[in-house]
Amino acid sequence: MTARIIPFDYEGQAVRFNADGWLHATEIAERFGKRPNDWLSLPSTIEYLEALNRRTVTGSSGNAWSATKRGGKNQGTWLHPKLAVAFARWLSVDFAVWCDEQIDALVRGESKPWASARRETSIGYRAVCDALALNCEAQGKTPQRHHFINEARLINEVITGAFKGRNRDLLSVAELELVTLAELRDTALIGAGMAYAERKANLLRYVRELQSKHQRRIAA
Repeated sequence: MTARIIPFDYEGQAVRFNADGWLHATEIAERFGKRPNDWLSLPSTIEYLEALNRRTVTGSSGNAWSATKRGGKNQGTWLHPKLAVAFARWLSVDFAVWCDEQIDALVRGESKPWASARRETSIGYRAVCDALALNCEAQGKTPQRHHFINEARLINEVITGAFKGRNRDLLSVAELELVTLAELRDTALIGAGMAYAERKANLLRYVRELQSKHQRRIAA
């Protein structure tokens, strides 16, 4: 189980799958106050695993359907797609329906929405860098590497409250879209010649408005 990890957004929180549809069970179970091992040890789950094993050509053992990764950022129990929805149903019926939709898209190779969102953030950051460079050149200055780094950290700060780097490969589609929108706004503000402090305040208001709208959609 070494496929790339893909985060999806469920009610404002990231749920991680890999590209083969395996679910990070430990992470999501904690949000429901449960543990994957409790589900795996249920008589009904054991019976289900035995039925799966009987129907596979290779006669896989029960361990073939789950994997425990120790150490690193992806540590915990991961469940095979054939178990993920049954496990999700144990957590929440609504989550199970959503989970089924995501796995179906992944196993059919339809994970492009995340890849597209990730690419858009890269393009957005390039636009920010271009705007900064043009602004520096207009003032007769040479853009430095720290200018670009600090601008990326500014985007992160107005979204998360922390002025530091962020691994965008771990963000969900919704989080990536918010980054892209903030980058596009920042590009326009830089082009308008707005000073750093004023730009930061403007971005902060803009991001708060976007986050508020997102929460209202979830609650509706």
